[in-house]
Amino acid sequence: MKKFLIICLTACSLFLVNMDYPFAHGTKAKPESIQFTEVQKSEIAKIHKQILADKKKLIEKYVEYGALSKEEADKMFSHFEKHYKMMEEHNFQISPHRPHTGHTHK
Repeated sequence: MKKFLIICLTACSLFLVNMDYPFAHGTKAKPESIQFTEVQKSEIAKIHKQILADKKKLIEKYVEYGALSKEEADKMFSHFEKHYKMMEEHNFQISPHRPHTGHTHK
């Protein structure tokens, strides 16, 4: 019984040590979103369109070389276009990302 209790307490303490406490990383206030001017939006849109075109070229090469099927490529193209439309709707604001914490990979 004593061994079982010690094992349980050790397991609980290891679990608690590995927990990610938000205050341990110094929580930061959410940055305010920046309102882009029309010129800035058009420049960002131009860059995003170029990235979209480059991604499409890359996927087409994968299809040409047989690494992807045409259906998979079409699915990826529609995903890219949906993402671009979403970015356009949100005025090209970068979505907030949560930090990747708690990873113990070495």
